[in-house]
Amino acid sequence: MATTAIWKVKGNLGRVVGYAANPDKTENPAFTAQDLQGLRDVMDYATQDYKTERQHYVSGVNCAPEIARDEMQMVKQQYGKEGGIIAYHGYQSFAPGEITPEQAHKIGVELARRLWGDRFQVVVATHLDREQIHNHFVLNSVSFVDGKKYNDCKATYALMRQTSDQLCREHGLSVIKKPEQGRTMSRDTWEAEQKGRPTWYGQIRQDVDSCITRSFLFEHFIANLKKQGYEVKTGKYIAVRPPGRERFVRLKTLGDNYTEEAIRQRIRDHERTPLYHRPPPPPRKYYKVRGKPRKLTGFRALYYHYLYLLGKLRKPTAPPKKRRYNMAEVIKLERYVEQAKLLMKYKVDTWDQFYTLAGAIQGEIDALADQRKELYRQKRRDPQIETLSLRIQSINQSIQTYRRELRVCARIEAEAPGIPTKIHGLTPAQEKELKPPAHHRTRTRQR
Repeated sequence: MATTAIWKVKGNLGRVVGYAANPDKTENPAFTAQDLQGLRDVMDYATQDYKTERQHYVSGVNCAPEIARDEMQMVKQQYGKEGGIIAYHGYQSFAPGEITPEQAHKIGVELARRLWGDRFQVVVATHLDREQIHNHFVLNSVSFVDGKKYNDCKATYALMRQTSDQLCREHGLSVIKKPEQGRTMSRDTWEAEQKGRPTWYGQIRQDVDSCITRSFLFEHFIANLKKQGYEVKTGKYIAVRPPGRERFVRLKTLGDNYTEEAIRQRIRDHERTPLYHRPPPPPRKYYKVRGKPRKLTGFRALYYHYLYLLGKLRKPTAPPKKRRYNMAEVIKLERYVEQAKLLMKYKVDTWDQFYTLAGAIQGEIDALADQRKELYRQKRRDPQIETLSLRIQSINQSIQTYRRELRVCARIEAEAPGIPTKIHGLTPAQEKELKPPAHHRTRTRQR
């Protein structure tokens, strides 16, 4: 059984092809949205050594994997089409334990040849870094035959899925008999759901499920959605617009259980229970605390309170009738959690402490960068010293951690002044008092 996906890539050509060849992230690879913005990002991701057993499972169709980026760029320059969508990143994932790496790579190469082999350059890489063996495809957006760009549409994706299923049957693998209907969600949404992060689709599903359990008729279901702040359009398809969003979302795109017919059936089938029963209070537990506990103040108290209101620190006992906070803030929940963890880690409560921390982090980055520079000089003079590479790798990891913390500091500086307004509805004059001093700036210089 194999699932497929494909999405467009804009930006720089080089890193797209090379992400899959980096040997330094074997244990816990980071596959972020920034890694996939340009063709350089995608190439890098698709051919990383630790994902592909040191390049044993990287192949090229109409190109050499080692110089695929340059060959793709030459085709773009030949036809004067270097802007816009520079590549497409495809994905094919197999069920755990159903296939060997060799067989998966063979199927991936054959899929690329059948779909694109007559007109486009493709890099195929088989990744082994997760439980599911999966293939990545980096497809040049410009054809080397006639210079026309690849047309990514529902028909071409349907052909990709059908061809993948056909190859699975030919190799004795299982096939999804009834794939989920509706359009494919965006890569960012799919990736967020794979990692368990909140998404707009997930929030809408939760609200729809809640409204179904509290409705006895379909009309009640529509009314309950409106009570939660949704704008609803009925017609051939039901479409809803969540609070804080500009576009409507058809419910059928959320999955088979969210078509109008399925929702009506779920309303008829679910058990008729009272809307809400208050659970009995849990037995109280008493603890003896030595000394007087210190109360959180400043930034830490602010973030702790806001995460509590967003539901991160407790679970609601009943579904709300209408959202008090914009759903966009819930989507940003992980960002606020990351900021709160940094403040708790370094016990930062005031702006002075915050800017002292930001300066100290930048100082650590500068010092480590100087050490790395000296190690590179020593390595050029004597490449045989193996310990130098290990020390450089360790410094790179430390710099990466500090840079991540510095980016979090920049977000705190930009977002912390607005949190009290979202909580208390402060006036602009009151919010101005909470802004950082004008003479301070968080430095985010990269070295």
